[in-house]
Amino acid sequence: ATQWHHTRGKRGVLWPGATQFLQRLPTGSLVADVGCGDGKYFPAIWEAGSYVIGSDISFPLLKTALGAPSSGTAVPESRQVNQSRRHLANRPSVAVADCMNVPLRASCCDAAICIAVMHHLSTEARRIRCIEELVRIVKPGGTINIQAWAMEQDEKSKRKFAAPDVFVPFNAQPKYLQEVEKSVAQLNDEGGEGKSVAEMYSEAYEGAEFNERNGLVVFKRYCHMYRKGELESLASRVPGTMVSTSGYESGNYFIILEVEK
Repeated sequence: ATQWHHTRGKRGVLWPGATQFLQRLPTGSLVADVGCGDGKYFPAIWEAGSYVIGSDISFPLLKTALGAPSSGTAVPESRQVNQSRRHLANRPSVAVADCMNVPLRASCCDAAICIAVMHHLSTEARRIRCIEELVRIVKPGGTINIQAWAMEQDEKSKRKFAAPDVFVPFNAQPKYLQEVEKSVAQLNDEGGEGKSVAEMYSEAYEGAEFNERNGLVVFKRYCHMYRKGELESLASRVPGTMVSTSGYESGNYFIILEVEK
């Protein structure tokens, strides 16, 4: 989580469609950011004049959202918060939660976003359940923005997928990994002497691999790549909502749903 925030979140790259969606919301809207990660969309929500409640399954990622800097030369422009709203960044409202069981009451939010989350759900039933939860927590007349990786990638994209369901590697530097149940010293005592820290960590973390060439610990993330029309098809099976807009941008498919009044 720490390296994810350091290498991905701190770059401040936001999907343009998600930012535009937030900017179109009425001032004072309450937005649920489901699967918020390190809260990289929080500043965009605050700058649009709205308020946010974020939830994510990863407690370490949520911790990086607490007290994250919102001004200064080291902060990307997308993470800058106007001084008049900077107090919101001091203690954002977040909760550890599964996107299929969001701990919010029904019809409590004006809008919701679910960005880069749905492609980590492994079954159709889970994907539908996530959409059902988003619809449940948003008020009638409210809107929902869902974005996920597309099977069809741009020609210049580094991401190329041979199948809709794949494992995507994430290369972690040992210095960003928390101590596991067995410390490096313990691993040395158990025959790890002569091994690099990365190699010992890869053995300590279940499912991790060691990249000998780069000295990195490699974790595999499950991802489902969506085909054209697939998000719309899933949403059509959820009562009480309709697709108002859908499309493709930067290697991702998106849909905007409107909760029926």
